[in-house]
Amino acid sequence: MSAGSNVTISPAPTPPLLDARGISKRFAGIAALSNVGIALHKGRCRALVGENGAGKSTLIKIISGQLEPDSGAVNVAGEDVVMKSPSDALRLGISVVPQELSLIPEISVAENVMLGRFPRRSVIVDFKELFARAREILQRLGLEVSPNTRLGDLSPGAQQLVEIARGLCKDARIFILDEPTAALTEFESENLFKVLGDLKRSGFAILYVSHRMRDLARVAEDITVLRDGVVVKEWEGESVDEDTIVQAMVGRPVQRFFNTLRHDHLGKSEALRVENLSRGGVLHDVSFNVHSGEVLALTGLMGAGRTEVLRALFGVDPIDSGRIVVAGKATTIRSPRDAIRAGMALVPEERKAQGVVENMSILDNISLPHLSHWARANFITEYRRRADANEIARKMTVKSEAFDNPVRSLSGGNQQKVVIGKWLIGKPLVFLLDEPTRGIDVGAKFEIYKLINDLASEGTAVLLVSSELPEVLGLADRILVLRHGEIVGELRAEGATEEAIIELAMFGRRTESNGRMAGLAAPSPNQNVAMERRQT
Repeated sequence: MSAGSNVTISPAPTPPLLDARGISKRFAGIAALSNVGIALHKGRCRALVGENGAGKSTLIKIISGQLEPDSGAVNVAGEDVVMKSPSDALRLGISVVPQELSLIPEISVAENVMLGRFPRRSVIVDFKELFARAREILQRLGLEVSPNTRLGDLSPGAQQLVEIARGLCKDARIFILDEPTAALTEFESENLFKVLGDLKRSGFAILYVSHRMRDLARVAEDITVLRDGVVVKEWEGESVDEDTIVQAMVGRPVQRFFNTLRHDHLGKSEALRVENLSRGGVLHDVSFNVHSGEVLALTGLMGAGRTEVLRALFGVDPIDSGRIVVAGKATTIRSPRDAIRAGMALVPEERKAQGVVENMSILDNISLPHLSHWARANFITEYRRRADANEIARKMTVKSEAFDNPVRSLSGGNQQKVVIGKWLIGKPLVFLLDEPTRGIDVGAKFEIYKLINDLASEGTAVLLVSSELPEVLGLADRILVLRHGEIVGELRAEGATEEAIIELAMFGRRTESNGRMAGLAAPSPNQNVAMERRQT
């Protein structure tokens, strides 16, 4: 759903297939949910939205049997039910497709689909029947893969559909999807939306949890907004725009931090120059430059090489050839330590696995990259370290009862603030941001958008990787499109369109206004000015 667009939905039929009423849950005396109600109807999708910590996960766990409520009731198909485990929910026809998929990558697609329901002849698994049943379910979802394919060899989008197929195998009537498009390409997301549409037409009820407002217009008839464990707004059969939904989520009008801001980097120094960066089978003669105070976006389909460029620049992955120049100085980068010394910082794609140490405190995570900054005679000046880390945590508006708490206690958005904030002490020249807003709530997103604009305004060069095209168009000054490890085109963000980016990403060329197909070769740094002139 784009900003200002409306979603028009028809009234919901009655009675609901699932009706949760008066659901309350407390943890250590703190209310996670207070008198929450939600209804799911046959042939309809209800979107459940809210900031991180709003209570979405707790509600999902209660209506899928993972948690028991302190009070309230869940009614399925007209009968009040008690669910003490996920298996109870499955027997009632409730299937969850979690954000972190619960599949087994080392076994076949068919075995994943039929897990727990293997057909048998006496005590021996009937694999012929198993593969036949799995194939039938996969075809129903339009998933054209062999049932004996190893699950781990499938794309994330295909694995999502396998998780849905598993629910169909177990006679699910209600599907709960938690951030299903977070790791999907645009094409995979479209395929998922088609499958969900088919499921609705077949009478399934769907609960769809997402931070992506655009998804709502594609899948949802009904919308429920949670804030601080309470339902603050519902829409059924009404027209609603994205700004109204966002305002209900955060409880205040939201200032949009992009679409109007552009950074004037003309005449400013070149912060980073990359020439002919190559890595066997992954990157091929990648060349570009970024100026101080500029936001340059790298985009393309999943697997195009976006993350690989950032990892190579930061010394995480070795390169075969190429030249990296930081602030006018040719730099050899063989490790992240070399990159940090050169003035670079990386916010990685996988926040939990690569961005934080979950068992360490918030303050320790913030100070970890810069311990030498507080070292005196081989000892850390603790009061200075804590004072500086505290200042960063406050500047990043990290929401926590105590900064000595482990970072795992934070919501995804607050963890991401820690990942970004830990680099600010070193005042980097170049910030490498890989999917900086993936999986975080809309309020935290806008705070990170503001931070990116602030960094650029202060003269920091920002190299941004994002799969969300509105984010790319809104934040970037220039856009580079990658395909199969090569730069296939460059666009000035002002005047660029999602369609132009998608055409480049998919075909390596785009349709110009006169209808001609324009093939674009990978630009070298000294071609940038000429290309910009042609596109003006």
